[in-house]
Amino acid sequence: MSNAVTAIPAAPSDIAREHFAAEFTFETDCWDVHAALAGEPGFVLLDVRGPAMFAEGHVPGAVHLPMAR
Repeated sequence: MSNAVTAIPAAPSDIAREHFAAEFTFETDCWDVHAALAGEPGFVLLDVRGPAMFAEGHVPGAVHLPMAR
């Protein structure tokens, strides 16, 4: 059965490994953020979701900066 996830075949392992290694050059993992927030993180966590979503729940200490989209 095909769906939006399975419609695109998985990349070969070497290409996937290279992709995700490069991605972490610009992004971090949510578990790393969680661990850092247990102490003095040294960064500001921005929550860019809309006001309603932010009000439903957010990471304590996150700064709300809603984006237009």
